[in-house]
Amino acid sequence: MEEMQQHYINTLNYAGHGVWDWNTITNEIFFSHQWKKMLGYEPEEIANNLEEWRSRIHPDDFNQCLNELAALFSGQNERYRNEHRMLCKDGTYRWVLDQGSIVEKNVDGIPVRIIGTYTDIDDLRRALEEKNS
Repeated sequence: MEEMQQHYINTLNYAGHGVWDWNTITNEIFFSHQWKKMLGYEPEEIANNLEEWRSRIHPDDFNQCLNELAALFSGQNERYRNEHRMLCKDGTYRWVLDQGSIVEKNVDGIPVRIIGTYTDIDDLRRALEEKNS
């Protein structure tokens, strides 16, 4: 099973997508090397915990992210999907498309594991903004 998971992660990495895997009980999150690389970091520079993600979301986008996660947890939405800006190592922000799905629930139906991807959409967002201004 682990070999198959690594295969999928490698495939997404080669396609330029970052991968994350969140244990909602411990708040540990596996961030793939590609996920970290998108933000300009080396693998050892970002710890595998929820605070690493929270601390990098643009303040203007944070509540939107929380609202989308709440809709996922409540069952209102089947998938988490959000476009937001993430703080890069160089101090700039990049737009990402953040998507995920619940893959495991406990006996009470509470999500305990969510996996997803990050896609860098910064160039696309900036091009659209220029076109619309």
